[in-house]
Amino acid sequence: MGTTVQKWGNSLGIRVPKAIAEQVKLRQGTEIEFDTSSGVLTIRPRRRRYTLKQLLAQSKGCDPHGEWQSDAPRGREVI
Repeated sequence: MGTTVQKWGNSLGIRVPKAIAEQVKLRQGTEIEFDTSSGVLTIRPRRRRYTLKQLLAQSKGCDPHGEWQSDAPRGREVI
């Protein structure tokens, strides 16, 4: 399966065939990144990168499951 590079303003553009877009879950608005290692162009969906602040905002607190405090202390541990 192939496609043709087309002029798009001052850039070049390609159309991704529907079957390929579905295989890699590309949708309109999906951010992509390019890699040009060894003279080969690789296009892939951009991986979402999270900041620590974003991850902590999704956290359910310091002990969301309560598992580590399920038993009473058995020695001189400090809780």
